[in-house]
Amino acid sequence: MCDQCLHPTSAAAIPRRRTKLWEIDGQWHCTIIGTCLTLGELKATATRLGVQLHSAKPSDHEVHTAMILLVKRERVVGKAVNKLLDRKHGPMVRRFDKVEGEDALTMLWQEMLAKGEVAAACWAVLSHPDATDALRNLVFGDIHMLSHQVGAASRADLRRVHALEREKAELEARIARQQGRLRGEVSRRNTVIRELRQRLDCEIAETRRLAFAAQPAEEMERLRRAVLDFQSDLKNELALRRTAEGEARQAMMVMRDLDLRLAQALQDNNELKGDLAASEGRLAAFLGSQDGVGGCSAECASLDLCGRCILFVGGRSQHLPHFRRLVEECNGTFTHHDGGFEESITKLHGLFGRADAVMFPVDCVSHSAHDEVKRLCRRWEKPFVPIRHSGMGAFIRALASVAE
Repeated sequence: MCDQCLHPTSAAAIPRRRTKLWEIDGQWHCTIIGTCLTLGELKATATRLGVQLHSAKPSDHEVHTAMILLVKRERVVGKAVNKLLDRKHGPMVRRFDKVEGEDALTMLWQEMLAKGEVAAACWAVLSHPDATDALRNLVFGDIHMLSHQVGAASRADLRRVHALEREKAELEARIARQQGRLRGEVSRRNTVIRELRQRLDCEIAETRRLAFAAQPAEEMERLRRAVLDFQSDLKNELALRRTAEGEARQAMMVMRDLDLRLAQALQDNNELKGDLAASEGRLAAFLGSQDGVGGCSAECASLDLCGRCILFVGGRSQHLPHFRRLVEECNGTFTHHDGGFEESITKLHGLFGRADAVMFPVDCVSHSAHDEVKRLCRRWEKPFVPIRHSGMGAFIRALASVAE
């Protein structure tokens, strides 16, 4: 018998090996590095490896572009970045390693995309042994369109701010023109009032002179009527002046209201940007990892709840699984009450006993539940943490305040 008969081998006996970063076609490197790693991680890796860049203070785009070129050209850089990707997204890579075939990989990628676990799933699917160019094109297209959606949301907010600024400028110009007209009208009326008062003084002096001179009664009556007419004109001018001053005050109130609206719009825009940044940062770091933050590693120490129980009142049902997972990964426990929509409001009393902090979204909870939560928080002396809206970013920021 031959050696091949004594020691048979098959394709199944050959271990399946994941594709290394430098083995993947260079057209995918921009997607992998830009999506799966943060700029801070790229800069730290470049500094550690002593990568020399063209400028002393390179921009974020220069660092990104340089690392894309070096992972293919310099094996040391490619190995370092590949190791960083495997270490950061290890749990997701192991999850994808359990499936075989392009169809199964596509279904698992679409599932992770729907959950928002884009960064870890991107590296896991693109480095999978069964990944094809068609599947990589599909992943690239999904990530490309997701970036467009995020950018469109930010641009819509900027357009609203710019529209308010233009409206404010137009109203300020209109108010300035109106104030100029009002000042001119008030000045003219003040001049008329002074002239009328001077004429009145002259008429009064003339009346006294005529009285002492014993003028005829007809002349005295004419002067009296003239004085009454002057007094009536004076009252009318004073009324018109008060009206003009009231219009000026009303214009100033409108201007102050516009200033407040613009300030509120700018504040809302900044908070939305903060929520978006928090969502993008935390979704990659928390939802993308099965190990979570419960181990209190160096990357998650800032969000360690240390066993606290979070009671969440109200909100939208589709967000609750993500909220629960976040809290549990932050070394905490999560309880929920729907705010009285289906569950009895009296059930809150039983939940407050073991809650360490109470959260609720102000845009998705009833007024009665809001009042009851505030009353119970004062009674039980529990932290009262209102959330500006029911989105993921606002919840992460509120969770960070509880952890601190």
